[in-house]
Formats: sequence, C-alpha cells, structure tokens
Amino acid sequence: MRIRSSLYETIYLRFSKIEILHLAIATALVAAVGMSLYRFQFRWDFLAIFISAFLIHELGHKFLAQFYRAWAEFRVLLYGAVVTAISALPFFPFKFIAPGAVMISGNLSAARNGRVSLIGPLTNLAMGTGFLCVYLILASIDSASPILLVGVRFNGFIGFFNMIPFMGLDGQKIFGWNKIVWVLTMAASIGLFIGGDLLSGGATTGFLSRFFS
Repeated sequence: MRIRSSLYETIYLRFSKIEILHLAIATALVAAVGMSLYRFQFRWDFLAIFISAFLIHELGHKFLAQFYRAWAEFRVLLYGAVVTAISALPFFPFKFIAPGAVMISGNLSAARNGRVSLIGPLTNLAMGTGFLCVYLILASIDSASPILLVGVRFNGFIGFFNMIPFMGLDGQKIFGWNKIVWVLTMAASIGLFIGGDLLSGGATTGFLSRFFS
C-alpha cells in the first residue's frame, strides 16, 4: 500500500509556478551552452537533445526524492547561472553547466540521498547509450545520422560534469556515499563522451590533447 501511494505521488507531481519559471530559465541557459558547442546552429533536433538531457536529469532527482517522501523543487542558483551564461559565449573554451539544482528537504538516509544524486547522471548515461546504440545499428546499414552522436556526446558531457566530486555537484554526494559507484559512473560517463567524440571526428579530444601537450 505504501509503495502504491508513493508511486501515485511520484507520477502525479505538482510543480509550483516559481519552479516552472526557474526550470525555464535554467533550460534556456543549458540550451545556449549546447548551441555554443555547435557555433549556434539553430536546429530543433539539437535543441531537443540539449533540453531533454538537462530536464530529464533534473526531474530524475525530483521524482526519486518525492518517491522517498521528501520535498523537492528545482531552483536557479545565481553563481551557477552566471557562470553557465558566461560559458555559453562562443569564444569561451570550457563549458560549465550548472545553472541550478533540485533543492531537497526531508529525512533521507545517506544511501537514499546518494541514490537521489545518482539517478541524474544515470539518466544521461541511459540516453547517451541509447543514442550510441541506435547510431551503431544504423551505421551498420549506412544510414546513421550525425545528430545521434550529438546526443551521445552531450549526455556524456552532462554525466561527466555532474560527477565532478566537488562544488556541490552530484559527484560530491555520490563520492561521499559510495566511492565504487562514483568511479564506475564517472568512468562510464567519460567513456561515453570520448566514444561519441571519436566517432564524430575527435574534435574535442584533439583540442584537449593539443591544449595540454
């Protein structure tokens, strides 16, 4: 009975007006950063990938926290939003995507709090892996679309960035909860991004190798 009640509350979520506003602002900032990676080519398929990667990540946090009977709403954080906006400038070489976070209040154990943090990067791994599998299947019959690799790379990047174990990101909470889970998730995120980048021609990995050489 308790599981049924929790599922009902999770599925039938209510969003406050302030949360919707904050999600809209943050989504616009993330979309701008994503577009800056591709010289601001205005394409609906690009926008769909950038927006879904961010929104599904954040809503994953919200859904699981509310499943655990905690209060959870997204809020824009001023410092993160400003740095995210700056990193959207086309000449800025490094990208920062952390315009806000899901604020959680409730009596969550360390394990549950770790799972709530983990589910965000896991959504990106799932979506990125899905894009990769579809790309490889279509490539085997010479029908692959490069847009699928955009989904692989961006979700890999979102996952990797959020697994950084400081600045209050998901990775900091996961690292404190379970270091093995953190290592595996970070490695998978990096592998997904590098795999997508190499299949796309290795632009980012080539830039980094030149930058640090």
